[in-house]
Amino acid sequence: MIGKHASHKDLHSEFKDILNLLQSRGEQSFRTPRGVSFVASAARTKRGQDPDTPFIQVSSLNGVESARIYSCCWGHTTNCYGAHIGGYSAGLDKLT
Repeated sequence: MIGKHASHKDLHSEFKDILNLLQSRGEQSFRTPRGVSFVASAARTKRGQDPDTPFIQVSSLNGVESARIYSCCWGHTTNCYGAHIGGYSAGLDKLT
């Protein structure tokens, strides 16, 4: 993994708009620009420093969580924990 919020990712949509669409439509399937299939859904943290914080949960097709995208991570290639999210964000960006 790289560092927190490494490099910028040019996105056209806003995090809150994608989150709202996932909340209203439920879990959705997507593809990254490189063709990797994934599932995304709206979720909220259950514990930690900021419980009840909204995020986008990204999972593989077999249900294993791959990454979490928080509002502060949107527009970056890595999330708060250094996990790569750029391809997932690009796939989600097409939702709007």
